[in-house]
Amino acid sequence: MVDGFFMQIPLRKAYRLLHPRPVVVIVSIGRDGRVNGCAVSWITPVNVDPPIIAFSLAPSRYTYRLLKESGEVTVNIMGFSNMEKTHYVGTVSGKDIGDKLGKAGFKLKPSKKIKAPGIADALAILECRVVKEIEFTDHNLVVAEVLHAEAKQRVFKNNIVSEDARPLLHVGGSIYTTVQRYHSIEEY
Repeated sequence: MVDGFFMQIPLRKAYRLLHPRPVVVIVSIGRDGRVNGCAVSWITPVNVDPPIIAFSLAPSRYTYRLLKESGEVTVNIMGFSNMEKTHYVGTVSGKDIGDKLGKAGFKLKPSKKIKAPGIADALAILECRVVKEIEFTDHNLVVAEVLHAEAKQRVFKNNIVSEDARPLLHVGGSIYTTVQRYHSIEEY
């Protein structure tokens, strides 16, 4: 076994070997109508029918607190053109700012199936109801059923996110990228 070419990675940074990852803004709403959002890149599909996704969110986040009150969120898939706004909502707390999404420059739009609004600037929006949660030490895994999905017309073509949609990908810290070029191979 050859390991002379490998270097040891600190375990606290090992997750970054799984990056770049898509960046979404999770928007939640409290019982009293308060809205907040935060940037998340730890997100994945879990099931097709019914459509289930999972994302990791720290319980210390204000967005998490509102999510616990309502049990619903929108998952807003962000484009590269919204990198600075997305980074802002991922680093500033709504507990201290108030209308963090508005201060970032995001415009909200009503959802079709839930009370939590979507972000009009997003490439696509998933409206979700939380169905399960798994607790860990610093983040919890939130499992949610997608009740409604929509995308801007130029974004979703031939059942994939279009290359020219330029989805925002998080590399680590304050470093972001986007899709450079798609490549296809023959199906087996």
